[in-house]
Amino acid sequence: MNKSLIYPLALMLGSICLAPSSLSAQQPKRPAKPELIHQEHRERIRAQKQIFLMKELSLTTAEADALMPLLNELDDKRFGLWRELEPIGRRLRQGDKTLTAEEMTSFYDKTLDFHVKEAELERTYYLRAKTILSGDRLVRLPWVCKEFARRYFDQHRQKKH
Repeated sequence: MNKSLIYPLALMLGSICLAPSSLSAQQPKRPAKPELIHQEHRERIRAQKQIFLMKELSLTTAEADALMPLLNELDDKRFGLWRELEPIGRRLRQGDKTLTAEEMTSFYDKTLDFHVKEAELERTYYLRAKTILSGDRLVRLPWVCKEFARRYFDQHRQKKH
């Protein structure tokens, strides 16, 4: 083979081999998907909640492992209810002056319905907890769950300020 052809071919082959690696090195890192971040955050909160419930209600690991899927399902359904109120609720909190009287009345009605549905959900799931807990721990369960949420959000608010 002619020496004058070898050098350009080697140069071209080298540039072809190195081009993909240099292109990928220049691409910025993609941020993690928001839903993945939310899922990881939700799992951390659930782990903290389990530890809190075990401590406050003196639960065994087996009791906590049986109870947490039930409470997680309740939280997921409750979160779904909250999401229904979010669009108008956000506008209201931000002081949106374009909200009509009809939208506010609708929001008010949905809020009342939300409280009824949330109470029905809690009743259903806390009654299901009877198969796992009894006595004092069963009675204290709703209060302890609300106390965890209160403490978590207080701590979260303090970190923001």
